[in-house]
Amino acid sequence: MFDNDSKSVILVLMNTLKNILANYGYITKPQLAELNEHFPHMRVVIKWGGMQRERMPVWRAIQRIEDVENRDVDYCREVFFSSKECDNLRTTLHIAQ
Repeated sequence: MFDNDSKSVILVLMNTLKNILANYGYITKPQLAELNEHFPHMRVVIKWGGMQRERMPVWRAIQRIEDVENRDVDYCREVFFSSKECDNLRTTLHIAQ
């Protein structure tokens, strides 16, 4: 059903999701890029230095962060999954809290 390359990609992706969940849903820049490659429509929250938080798909979040930071409007403090997203992932992946 899956070739070895597909299996390794799936294992790396599952490990990334596990690491994000182990870090209470907080996402690093490399993890955000990986999520964009495989799950571009998954929703994340951007916490800015001064602006209101924004919730949007991963693909849009990457563009939004670049746009805001390039215009020197604000800076990105954190990107994370909402608690609902974390709970859904834990349930789907059968990961205990």
